[in-house]
Amino acid sequence: MKYRNKRSLLAVSVLTALVAGQAVADDLDPNDVLNQSAAAVDLATEAKQAFYESSSVNLHSFLYLRDREQKDDEGNWTPNIENQTLQLAMDYKSGYFKDVVGLDIWANTNLQIGSTTGMSEILYYDHSCEGNPSYDGKACEKSYAAVPIMALKAKFGDDDAGLAVRGGRTRINIGTIRSSWGLNPHAYQGIEAKAHVGNFIFGYAIADKFKNDWRKEFLPMTTKWHQNQKPGVDTTNTEIDYIHTVGAIYKFGGGQIDLGYGEGKDYRTNWQALGKYGFDLDGAKLDLTAFYHGSRAEESELTNATDAKNESYLALGARLKHGGFTWIAGLSSTDTQGQAVGYNFRLTPWANSDNRHFQQTATQLEDYNIDGTRAAKLAVNYNFESWGLPELTAGVGGAIGENVRSSAIDEVYDGSMRSFDWNVGYKFLDGSLEGLNARVFRGTFRGEDIVHKKDRNDTKILISYSLKLK
Repeated sequence: MKYRNKRSLLAVSVLTALVAGQAVADDLDPNDVLNQSAAAVDLATEAKQAFYESSSVNLHSFLYLRDREQKDDEGNWTPNIENQTLQLAMDYKSGYFKDVVGLDIWANTNLQIGSTTGMSEILYYDHSCEGNPSYDGKACEKSYAAVPIMALKAKFGDDDAGLAVRGGRTRINIGTIRSSWGLNPHAYQGIEAKAHVGNFIFGYAIADKFKNDWRKEFLPMTTKWHQNQKPGVDTTNTEIDYIHTVGAIYKFGGGQIDLGYGEGKDYRTNWQALGKYGFDLDGAKLDLTAFYHGSRAEESELTNATDAKNESYLALGARLKHGGFTWIAGLSSTDTQGQAVGYNFRLTPWANSDNRHFQQTATQLEDYNIDGTRAAKLAVNYNFESWGLPELTAGVGGAIGENVRSSAIDEVYDGSMRSFDWNVGYKFLDGSLEGLNARVFRGTFRGEDIVHKKDRNDTKILISYSLKLK
């Protein structure tokens, strides 16, 4: 049996904070009792300033209702996901002690308030259904509480040039690693460092554990979607020691360039280039986006891959805002060179280390990144401010994909798919209900001669409220 010494990135994060703590040393004589007392008072005052007076505290609540149905092999519509969840969360961000060290915390509970069907990806997914006397070998969903963010942070320098470091249980947003959200932030056990000089940002991040919204603990990243939590499965050669990435961002005028390169140890490497630029057009605002993502499987015991080839995703997007209208258009092309049915933006199979929000043709029920797919999307959102209702918004859109892979084994591309979505929302902008936001999302998906997904209908009702305590 092979043993490996696991490095604790959490310990590295604490060390980072301790090193940063050297900056709080003062010039008082430590052997002078009076100076010791005065220093203690000064430190207490500065600590109060950083961790209370300069801090922000927000409370969040989220009512999530979802009903997704799927067509079975006999052509009947059956429940796929049914969920009712209430989220309560606290978001704390401190200031910086001695203008150097601080702390961020996010704590939440996701409460099951009704019966569930399927995997919602927001409640705790218990693979052994612990405590259920009628356990039949199937997983079940449960309420849970967790602290996904507990991050020490430090900063050095000024607006012209400086360094920002975060460590512990933290979000990561640099290079090819980006933290996504459920009802709460998905987070890593790791460290992120970003240096800025003028309009340039350079960063590096590394992590060895991950937590999403359906886990209540941080777990090693694995080649299994259940992160080796399913009883009885073979876990040999399934653990990915760590993921890490390096990135650079350059901001100029109305645009920016975002470059990244990442590695999932012995599993996968990937790279990206994102370009964005905005124009003012006689009362309208046009934003253009180009996104390229490439990746390659490692030939190792983790993947069992041989003759690995480069895979790619390319997308173009445009967003035009004029008056109350926001028009959205996108094109994308995906090529895994036959090595996988769907393109993987991550450095692992399942930890959400990806840039999903950079995709330009994604819809409510489909990302349009299946091998071979050439996709187009068109959508429009409208705000009713000119009608005297700035709180009210509505949107409609759709996407189509052709040349979609139609075999799980062979490189056959005879499939097609299409989506249609609409949404309507109302957000209170002032008064006693300021911060209350309610939205309804409806999505449909239909496919012809495809293998990755069945036809689906989906309805989501999202009601959120945030209260700023300080």
